[in-house]
Amino acid sequence: MRFLGISLLAVSGLVAASAADGPQASYADVVKEMLDFVEKLTVRLSSIRDEETAKSARPELAKAAASWQKILEKAGNMKPPTRAEKERLEKEYREKMRVAPKKLFAEIARVKGVPGGPEALKEISAVLRKK
Repeated sequence: MRFLGISLLAVSGLVAASAADGPQASYADVVKEMLDFVEKLTVRLSSIRDEETAKSARPELAKAAASWQKILEKAGNMKPPTRAEKERLEKEYREKMRVAPKKLFAEIARVKGVPGGPEALKEISAVLRKK
């Protein structure tokens, strides 16, 4: 799970720095996409309350992990941004990039203690650890 936090920060620096494949994508778009992903994953994890909800969450968590990989790939294909653009994005999103992973990690820690939770977390941990 640490990989997610490190990836989020590293990719935000990379994304905060790049131009995407498509003309409509921007650095800010990818940062927003990353933050949205983390927030949605946090909400999904917060719905895990018992073994039954943990089991039902597994397919969605597997899809979420694949979605994260696509975001990382998109960010990796971007060219570095200008220094000014990077600084602007870092300033604009600094607080959100600090808070979102903390909330996610709190949910991960909670879900680890729920019956079936560790198995559900395997759906995201395996894919998120891939480089």
